[in-house]
Amino acid sequence: MKSHSIDIAGVRLSIRSTATESHMRRLADLVNGRVKAVRAGAPSAPLPTVLALAAIQIADDLCELEDFTVRERREVAAEIRRVAGVLENGVGAVDRWIEAATKADRKD
Repeated sequence: MKSHSIDIAGVRLSIRSTATESHMRRLADLVNGRVKAVRAGAPSAPLPTVLALAAIQIADDLCELEDFTVRERREVAAEIRRVAGVLENGVGAVDRWIEAATKADRKD
């Protein structure tokens, strides 16, 4: 595990993580962007409130992404079942064709 030093809303934090330095910077930038947006809408709010509101916004985004992922997985699973059915019907048709051709060859 590596120690990373990041700045969140003007507060320097030391975080131990297996993440890369660039990933930690990306996370800090995301949080700081949310903090900046919250502060723009509520300039007199105390820092703990700003941080909580930023965290709620990020959590809301995460929930939306999780819901989207579940919907997409269901759609993909339904499409896989549909394609599997088409393939099964196609294999059945080929089997019937082979059986008919085999019967015709036996008659000759």
